[in-house]
Amino acid sequence: MDITKAINFIEDHGTDLEKARIRHILYGTRPDPYVIQHLLDLQNPEGGFPYDLTPGNISSVSDTLNALWQMDELGMLNSPAADNALQYLLSVQSEDGGWDKDADIAQYDPPPWAKPGSLAPRLYLSAYAAYWLALRGFKDHLSFKKALDFLRPYQDESGRFAGFPHTTWIATSVYYIAGGEYSPVAERGIRSLMEKPLIEWEDSQIAWALDCLSKAGFSKEHPFIQSCLEEIRQRQDANGCWVSEDGEAFTVGATLAALKVLKLYGLLPTGI
Repeated sequence: MDITKAINFIEDHGTDLEKARIRHILYGTRPDPYVIQHLLDLQNPEGGFPYDLTPGNISSVSDTLNALWQMDELGMLNSPAADNALQYLLSVQSEDGGWDKDADIAQYDPPPWAKPGSLAPRLYLSAYAAYWLALRGFKDHLSFKKALDFLRPYQDESGRFAGFPHTTWIATSVYYIAGGEYSPVAERGIRSLMEKPLIEWEDSQIAWALDCLSKAGFSKEHPFIQSCLEEIRQRQDANGCWVSEDGEAFTVGATLAALKVLKLYGLLPTGI
């Protein structure tokens, strides 16, 4: 790997927000105030972030979850803005314990995979909302337990959760954090992830799975983590980047994610 080349790729092609995120991840650099303010200015009064992160749009669960991801990478997960975002998530949780996109989002003509009422997006959003609640210490909150109970029936005998593949690695992380009676769910989940050949995974998917699992406490000695890290190490492109499942426009994000997990697992040179 050429870590310097990867960092330079982000610095040369990334947005101000992406560059601020990688600097904080690698060096703990405090983001410039204008970068933070630009993100905070997007937040709606009730705490959610607008659909497609477009000012004036109604709040969207998925965009709020992505904003929490960005805030975490900027060192802001314990900020008032993050508190407000979490309170928004709690306020829009369904009675059955899951989350869905607001029906009013249909006015923006979202893509098929993001339409309100569809099961796959609903499971993904529910797993990811539970994930951020877990990371913020809501393990004993009734809403977190309701989310666990909502998701549990959608795991099949192989350990895979219905819907998008992302749901399985996010939900596995959530159940691993929950522990106790939920540990068998996490164990089945990690087994299902190990059964899918990594050659079928995109770089960005491997990095995202590693990110979630590392936050859940999976060590680099775990066989699946070892395999994923080795795969990331081997896949760097000649220009320093890693590939995104979402296409070339998201290459910087994939590269940022790869560097992040290498940092989380202590595989970057001293000083980085």
